[in-house]
Amino acid sequence: MPDQRDCQVCDVIQDDPRRLLTTEHWLISLAVDQGYLGRAWVTLRQHKGDLAELAPVEWTELHEVIRRYEAAVRAAFGAQLFNWSCLMNDAFKATHPAPHVHWHVRPRYDRPVQVEGVEFADPNFAHHYDRQYIRPVDEAMQQAIMRQIKTHL
Repeated sequence: MPDQRDCQVCDVIQDDPRRLLTTEHWLISLAVDQGYLGRAWVTLRQHKGDLAELAPVEWTELHEVIRRYEAAVRAAFGAQLFNWSCLMNDAFKATHPAPHVHWHVRPRYDRPVQVEGVEFADPNFAHHYDRQYIRPVDEAMQQAIMRQIKTHL
């Protein structure tokens, strides 16, 4: 199995400018795609390629990270629920796959939310999230979203 030298995730998390929270084992980063307001990645800081490799302390800390992030996004924007997925499929498209444990989190909303005068809506609320529904936001909006979430972390 390839090691972290082949891992694109390890490269990205080193200097991620959209860090929301860093703990001993996990990093939360805001996604550029805000089709689902507050969409983020929760990434294991150590390179491990499978959920079965996680140590009990990493699972325990993940629970706390999930609790904190969900509470912060609820307080900041009023999210109703959260869709979590740990897919890692893209890693296996590479010639030398090097998966890295990470979660995609998509907060879901039953009503539109305003951030600095810009409306964010969840047109598929109460249904599976739509992977094709994307909304890249510029750096200024990323910073505005991050400020509101960090206020509650």
